[in-house]
Amino acid sequence: RWNVRVEWETGEVTYEPMKIIGKTDPVTLAIYGRDNNLLDLEGWRQYRRIANRQSRLVRMANQAKLYAFRNRIVYKFGIQVPQNHAQAMAIDEANGNHFWRDAEETELRQIDEYETFTDLGLRGKPPPGYKKIRV
Repeated sequence: RWNVRVEWETGEVTYEPMKIIGKTDPVTLAIYGRDNNLLDLEGWRQYRRIANRQSRLVRMANQAKLYAFRNRIVYKFGIQVPQNHAQAMAIDEANGNHFWRDAEETELRQIDEYETFTDLGLRGKPPPGYKKIRV
């Protein structure tokens, strides 16, 4: 029923349903509505409660930014870099190859070959200059 004008990261500007944008990013809509005195209008009333809580609004905005930062897609040299094992396997499946699987296997094999970690047992004491790491 109501549309909001959205400028995407690519610079493209489109009009999207406020209901959809409000589900994915209610904090930004609440801030925009508060700054432009829109919270008394019919479609904007649902964001009034979010906008009136200043400290909570700031915290929610920071959480939204952090979520976007942590879940962003990272590319290096034109290749998508996975953030965990599941994402690596998904990239391999999407590309129809197994490059990330091979890379993980190589890394784990080299960790063993270079004897990077030494298991001292349950009550083992680390040598001088080292500290115990709980795993």
